Amino acid sequence: MFTRRDLFKLAGVGAAALLMAPGSVKESFGVKKISIDDALKQHLGVTLKDLKQSNLITVKAPTIAESGANVPVQVKANIPVEQVEAIYIFADNNFNPWVTKVELSPMNGEVFFATRIKLAKTSPVRAVIKMKDGSLLMAFKEVKVTVGGCG
Repeated sequence: MFTRRDLFKLAGVGAAALLMAPGSVKESFGVKKISIDDALKQHLGVTLKDLKQSNLITVKAPTIAESGANVPVQVKANIPVEQVEAIYIFADNNFNPWVTKVELSPMNGEVFFATRIKLAKTSPVRAVIKMKDGSLLMAFKEVKVTVGGCG
């Protein structure tokens, strides 16, 4: 017969097993890591080699983030907002690289977006701007994720 204490012990062992092998748990549920090319293909219909870098876009993020749980990211572009359809943000080394899509309108006033994202590990953070004519512009910033800021 199980006591409440035995139940807590069993639950603790089960939780520890799930924490020790998160990759195998994800795989057992049919979840697979998505590559940056697959994410770009899914959301924009292109791969990384199809994107051209633009100096009109600025991605502002810390060079070193002490924790990947809360990384501030800003995207700004020197492009008239009337010409921009949306901003996409990707983090290459996340389990799913796609972070967000932000649609813009002339009421935004400028091409600017700021948020906080999670990073699984050191990764380029990419901003892709989709223009109304269908063209795509990209910029990125490498963010090094450390535990406790020790590099």
